[in-house]
Amino acid sequence: MTVPGEAAGALLRDAAAAPYAHLDELTPPGGLLVVVPHPDDEAIGCGMALAAAADAGRRIGVVLMTDGEGSHAGSARFGRERLVALRQAELARSLAALAGGAEVPVHRLGLPDGCSTESDLTMDHLECAVAFARPLRPRAVWTTWEHDPHCDHLTAATLARRLAERLGAVLWRFPVWGRFGEEVAHHEAELRLFASPPHLARKRAAIAEHRSQFTDLIDDDPGAFRMPDALTAHFADHPEIFLRG
Repeated sequence: MTVPGEAAGALLRDAAAAPYAHLDELTPPGGLLVVVPHPDDEAIGCGMALAAAADAGRRIGVVLMTDGEGSHAGSARFGRERLVALRQAELARSLAALAGGAEVPVHRLGLPDGCSTESDLTMDHLECAVAFARPLRPRAVWTTWEHDPHCDHLTAATLARRLAERLGAVLWRFPVWGRFGEEVAHHEAELRLFASPPHLARKRAAIAEHRSQFTDLIDDDPGAFRMPDALTAHFADHPEIFLRG
């Protein structure tokens, strides 16, 4: 996947005229399950809505598809084990910031970062995720958009759809990378925006916890991922985008 240098795209233009959703539309009272491909997608994709959901008393659980170990595969200082531990710690701090210090349980699937496919999803993955989710009694499942140009985001969306069907929950997808391209694989009627100014600071704090992705914390891998500053500013300020079903 090529990381764009600026925040522009067809979906962003369409979303500018989209209606705003009330939190109850995105996640009715009860539980909320969030399926994310990597640590940091929870913050940049739906962090403001997650913070609002936590304050509204939703029981939140996260299914993490990969450990994000592919972001700095060429680092000598941060081998796979150390990088996974770092990204897990960043995720824990991000979720704590979003949930106001409340514990958010995480179920890790351990799929390969950067190369997962739908065929990697086994019945065991599905059944374990269902068992993890059931105590939450989720009425909504949030995940990344299947038209994001990243295989892990598609895999997450596939699992989330299966989980929503099994759990009888409404499905909402939040575009991350797909918002920046000219791909128009959506229906404008599905688009909703969410903004909650009282929770924006918590979203920004959660993003800041992912230092491995947004700063030069790991500086010995020239080919590593680092979020461009323009996109960091975009995710930190723009209303969140959701598409139903």
